[in-house]
Amino acid sequence: MKKAFFCTLVGLASLLGPAIDVFASPPSPEATKILFVGNSLTLGNDLPGLVKSIAASKGVSIVTRTAAKGSARLAHHAENPQLRALLDETAWDFVVLQEHSQLPALRDEDVAKKTLPYASWLAERARLMSPATQVVFYMAMAHRDGDQFNKTSFSEVGTYEGMQQRSNVTYNRMARENEASVVPVGVVWSHMRTSHPDVELYVDERHPTVAGSYLAACVFFTTLFSQGCEGAFQPVTLADGTGLKIQNLSDDVLLRNAGIQ
Repeated sequence: MKKAFFCTLVGLASLLGPAIDVFASPPSPEATKILFVGNSLTLGNDLPGLVKSIAASKGVSIVTRTAAKGSARLAHHAENPQLRALLDETAWDFVVLQEHSQLPALRDEDVAKKTLPYASWLAERARLMSPATQVVFYMAMAHRDGDQFNKTSFSEVGTYEGMQQRSNVTYNRMARENEASVVPVGVVWSHMRTSHPDVELYVDERHPTVAGSYLAACVFFTTLFSQGCEGAFQPVTLADGTGLKIQNLSDDVLLRNAGIQ
């Protein structure tokens, strides 16, 4: 068992996304088994596959499965019998939970109604098969220009900085209340925007480019396995030097400068 470094309605029947690794035979006992539960921020650019490639390049064997669909919420996943079956498929080392991008940044009363109960139910359900399963919350990036849909009723989320801060608070709360951990992609993403504005992280107002997903994958690897990403696998589609900038920035924030906030 590996130790973590840090402590629009969708049809429910179709929430289970494509399996990144299908267990045709039982995975090696040495392999770390990770289940990703989320939406397009997990599916885009095959985030689980990027994490797996980084791990392999560092000598770490992992197998992954993914339950995700665009716009899915934790509430949808909690009601999905296919996800429950997937949770029972094996003794997962890590179960990653990612909420819809807008919900964690809403007002406290909305978060308490729309997110927290489902985060708790999923965390408890994830440990039913194996109490040793580590639940981790994917603290995602805020929208490039903030939440323009909800800003009229909640001005705080109308900027990137305001939305990210609200989201960070909620993800940290979910982790604290469920004895879980946080993969602080949103924190490292903020540092990247400030330090390397030349690196395009967004393909539109909310979804990541390959560079953005690679940054998230680096944060995942370092958070889950306590190793830096310098010298790790890089997607061939990244512009020259971009992968190294991402690796160095992620390692600086997570390891060398301990800049988690």
